[in-house]
Amino acid sequence: MAKKKQAKQGNTLLRIDETQQFISDQWTGLNYNTDTFFSNQVYKREENKSMISAYYAAYKKEGVHQQYNFDLKVKVHLPSTTKKMKIVIEKERDEILESTSSDVLYTTQGSQATPTKSNYLAGLSYLLSDSPYYQTFFDVGMKILLPLDPFAKFRIQKNVTTSFVNISASQKFILYRQDGFEEITQLSFSKKFNEMFQLELANTLAWDDRSDQFIHRNGLVLSQNLGDEKTMSYGVGANARLAPFFYYYSYDCAISYRQLLHSNWLYGFLAVGADFPKEHNFKMEKFILGRIEIFFK
Repeated sequence: MAKKKQAKQGNTLLRIDETQQFISDQWTGLNYNTDTFFSNQVYKREENKSMISAYYAAYKKEGVHQQYNFDLKVKVHLPSTTKKMKIVIEKERDEILESTSSDVLYTTQGSQATPTKSNYLAGLSYLLSDSPYYQTFFDVGMKILLPLDPFAKFRIQKNVTTSFVNISASQKFILYRQDGFEEITQLSFSKKFNEMFQLELANTLAWDDRSDQFIHRNGLVLSQNLGDEKTMSYGVGANARLAPFFYYYSYDCAISYRQLLHSNWLYGFLAVGADFPKEHNFKMEKFILGRIEIFFK
């Protein structure tokens, strides 16, 4: 019975791998057709940086109903047209909330910890300049809903590497026709101690039209590389408002673990932590998050 069960599991994984390879092959063909639609130049396969990522997450916090979220992000790189432009389809991100939430709960792909928006965006992302001094980006598109809600984003970032610490600064301006204007300023310092540990201190200042309030966040994260596509992160953070006076309104802490589960495309993610909001007299509110991620490129 045990051998039959193992054989069945092996066949299931084999079929999933075959499906993943089929999607990758079709994805390459789609990139080629999309690229030649914009340009008649020769297609260069080795420059293709397109990708499909998706995840399904379950989130439970004390005193809050359990939440589930599915997200899909698609990037089509156009190498023959220009190395600087991408077509992007992704779920709308609440970038103010994302920038003022626990750093541990976000992966390098920007996967959100909890569902915030249900709309999808479609647009173009363009690298305006890439120099030793700074990078600038311009994004334009619209929400996929009625009435259509166009948006524009401008980003500028600068990275400085010294013998002691790495410094990263970024400024983002976002304009939606319906939601108005947002701005996010970030400054972070990171120190890599060895191949296993890295410490980062991130500082964020955000403002938006709707609330007309400035929100400030300090976050400290220790990342641990366990090898073989396994990582852990330990983080603490604090959020403050600047009006009517400067005061901290919430604290948080979290531990997360991320691991490659199968081949090079299936990942698992688990995080546990707690929030300490001022509105509840800083009483601890524990939470847990589990997420399965798929990444095709």
